[in-house]
Amino acid sequence: MSETTLPLIEPDLVGIWRKNVWWFGLRWPFSMVLFSWVTVASTLAPEFHLDRYLLTMLAGFFGLVIGAHYIDITASKDKYLPYFPNMNREAIRTVGVLAVLAGMAVGVYMSLLYSPWFLVFVILGGFFALLYPMEKPKWLHTYPGFGLAWGFMPVIASYYIQGTRIDLLGLGLAIFLGITVVEMHHMAVLTNEKEYSADLTKNARLLLKIHRTAAYSIGLILLISRLVGK
Repeated sequence: MSETTLPLIEPDLVGIWRKNVWWFGLRWPFSMVLFSWVTVASTLAPEFHLDRYLLTMLAGFFGLVIGAHYIDITASKDKYLPYFPNMNREAIRTVGVLAVLAGMAVGVYMSLLYSPWFLVFVILGGFFALLYPMEKPKWLHTYPGFGLAWGFMPVIASYYIQGTRIDLLGLGLAIFLGITVVEMHHMAVLTNEKEYSADLTKNARLLLKIHRTAAYSIGLILLISRLVGK
């Protein structure tokens, strides 16, 4: 089946993202949304420390952007194989697992620097990054599980590490953004042209673009406000 006849099963399986499996695996459009919500949580915390923010982003880059996504590609081999028939599954999986461990190592370093309680987030984050893509346990690979792993946990961890405390604002923000990423995930599901009508997938792709634009804008504005406020 040629590239032109392959149906769209992911909204970012187009253009440059389709040229190389390693490049596609970073899932930058969605990863940048995750980074935006982490930025929102970090900047809305009672305190803001740039070094903690940068380390949080580094841990997320290794653990979630590279690690979880690369593991997901190999766990869903039948889904992506028609698009990348020559991909080296073993190499991708190995890099994914090593990246998760690297992200956890950064998290452990942050725990030693700022708060030993942060280890709880490191362990849970590593657990989600490794097991969510493999759909084990089954409850984790559901909409509530996705909201917990890709929304609630990164947000509450990012909020906590800034001031080493959690208040009602941080909890409410984590719950709200956990629900928000589930909505984003559902819109991505609706872009599957193998299952839904052209009008529906077109509208879902438009809503995804609006969602990404909002996330990028809010995160960038709040980050600038914190940096300028320094």
